[in-house]
Amino acid sequence: MANRTKRVVKRDGVDTDVRNQEVARANRELAAYFRGKRTEREARAALKIIKAFIRDRERIEPAKRRPLPGSESSRPVTPRKIRKPTLAVVGEGE
Repeated sequence: MANRTKRVVKRDGVDTDVRNQEVARANRELAAYFRGKRTEREARAALKIIKAFIRDRERIEPAKRRPLPGSESSRPVTPRKIRKPTLAVVGEGE
């Protein structure tokens, strides 16, 4: 049985953009399979791409992970303070 060696993956912006496009394409291919537009063989190839992406993503610390391709950014939305209107006290007889 052959031993698997871990490959060193470079994390530059160009590589991740290409990888994100590839994963998005694989998602479309898999969706097309479930609509009956692709063969099982094409769906298996797309699934391999998606699984490899997930495996690679699991190795990265959660704080350093980029958002998933096709999703909104994972930055927390800062809630805005709602100012309550101040009530002016009106004296009687004025």
